[in-house]
Amino acid sequence: MQSAHRNAISYALIVSLGGFIFGLDIMLISGTFQYTSIEFGLSALQKGNIAAAPSWGALTALLIAGYVSERLGRKKALLIIAALYVVSALWSAVAGSYTELFVARLIGGLAFTSLSLASMYIGEIAPPAKRGFLVGMNQFNIVIGIFVASLVNYMLVNALANNAGWVTSLGISDTNVWRWMLGFEAVPAIIWLLLLLRIPESPRWLCLKGQQDKAKAALAKISSDEQEVQSQLAEIESSLDSEEKSRSYLDQVKMLFSKKMRLALYIGVFMAVVQALSGMNAILYFMPTILQQVGGGQSAFLQSVVVNLIGMSFTLLSLLLIDKLGRRKILIGGLVVACAAMAAVTYGFYDATYTIAADSLSAFAASIDTSLLQPLVGVEYSSDIAFKSAVIEQIGQEKFALIESELLLAATDIKGMLVLVSIIVFVCSYNFSLGPILWILLSEVFATKVRAAAITACGFIAAIFGGILVPTMFPIQLESLGAMNTFLTYTIFCVIGLVVMSIIAPETKGKSIEEIEKELSARSV
Repeated sequence: MQSAHRNAISYALIVSLGGFIFGLDIMLISGTFQYTSIEFGLSALQKGNIAAAPSWGALTALLIAGYVSERLGRKKALLIIAALYVVSALWSAVAGSYTELFVARLIGGLAFTSLSLASMYIGEIAPPAKRGFLVGMNQFNIVIGIFVASLVNYMLVNALANNAGWVTSLGISDTNVWRWMLGFEAVPAIIWLLLLLRIPESPRWLCLKGQQDKAKAALAKISSDEQEVQSQLAEIESSLDSEEKSRSYLDQVKMLFSKKMRLALYIGVFMAVVQALSGMNAILYFMPTILQQVGGGQSAFLQSVVVNLIGMSFTLLSLLLIDKLGRRKILIGGLVVACAAMAAVTYGFYDATYTIAADSLSAFAASIDTSLLQPLVGVEYSSDIAFKSAVIEQIGQEKFALIESELLLAATDIKGMLVLVSIIVFVCSYNFSLGPILWILLSEVFATKVRAAAITACGFIAAIFGGILVPTMFPIQLESLGAMNTFLTYTIFCVIGLVVMSIIAPETKGKSIEEIEKELSARSV
C-alpha cells in the first residue's frame, strides 16, 4: 500500500475513534439502569430520558455543527467535540441526582455530531476506491466501542459478584459500580482529543474557502502522486464555481431543496429514518434488560458481550465487502434479514407466558412481603403487560421496581433461544448493512457545496428518531404495549424501510463524489 494511502487510512482511523466513544456511551449506560433505578428511583420515562439525553444534546449541536464545520473547518469542529466527550464522561461519573446525570449526558450528546462530521471529513479525504471502507470504519469503531463497553460492564458486575480483590481495593460496590462504568469513557475521549491534533484539514473544505495551496498540501498527504493531486484538485475546483464558494451556510440549506438536490435529500432523509426506526438503539440501550427477560439472569451481561462480539465481526465483514459488492446490494440484503429477525423476536414474545411458582417466592423475601403475591401463584398470563399490571396491583410500583428483573426471569416461560438467536441475527444484519451504509451514503450522495448542511441535517433527523424517540419510548412501550407489540412495531418499520430503499437507494461504489453528484442530479430532473 502506498504511503499516501496509508496516511488516508491513518487519518480516517483517528477521526472514526469518535464512533468508538459513541459506541461506548450507548452501551455503558445500558449496564447502569438496574443500579441508578434504585439509587435515583427512576420511572420508566426517566430511564428513557437518561438513555436519550445525549440525543437531546445532539439535536442542539446539529443545529450549529454544520455552521461550525463550515466556518471553522472540519478539524476544529472535531476537536471541540472530543473535549465535550471528556467533560460529559467525568461529570456523569460523579452525578448526584437524576437531573445531574441527565444534564451530564446531554452535554455528551453535543459530541454525538462526531458521527456526521466524521463521515463528512472521511468522505472528503478518502480515495474513491477506498471511500466505502474508510467511511465504514466510523461504524466499525461504533461496534468496537459497544463491544468494549459491554465487556467493561460485564467485568465490573462479575468481579463485584465474586468479591474480586481489585474491586475491593478500588472501593467499587453495588452503590457506585455504575459510576465506574460511565467514568471509563473519559480515558479514550482524552486519547482521541490528543490524536485529532495530528490530522490535516479537509482539502475540499480548503478549496471551498479559496485556500488552494493548503488544499494541495493536504491532498499530497492523502493522494498517491503529484499527477493524482493535480487531477483531484482540478476536479474539486471544477465542481465549485466562484458563486458556490461564496455561498453562506443558509444558502446551502436553501440549495438542499432545489430540484437537482431533491433525490439526494430523499435518500439521506429516508436512510436516517429507516436506520433509526429499525429498533437497533432500543436493543443497544436496554440489551441486558431484554436478555434478562428472556432467561439471561445475571448472565445477561455476558450474553451482551457475546452478541456484540458477533455483531462486530459482521461490521468488519461489511467493510471488507462494501467496495466489492456495492452499497445497494448490502443494504437491501441486510434489510431482508433484519425484517425476518425482528419478526422472529416478535413471535417469541407472542408465544411467551408468565406464571409465578410457589417455590420462587422465597427469592424475593428480602425485598417485599411475599404473602402479597400469594393470590397470583399459579396464575398464567399470556402477556408481560398483563402480568406486570397484576403484580403492581398487589405490591405497588415502588416494590415492583426492586424485584422486576428477578421476577420476570423466574416467571417467564419463553422460547429464549429463539429470541436470543433472532436478536443476534438482527444485530448482525444491522451491523452488516444499515449501520455502515447510512454514513457511507451520506458521505457520497451530497455535493461538496451543500455537504455541511446536508449531512448535519440528516444527522439531526437520525438523532430525533433513533437517538430520542426510540430509546425514550422503549421503556414506555414495554410498560404500556408489552414486548410483543413493541417489537412488532419495529418489524413493520423494517418492512417499510425495505420497500422504500429498494426504490430509491443508488449504487455509488467506485465513483467520485463529483460523478455521483452528476448522476443524482440527472435522476432528479
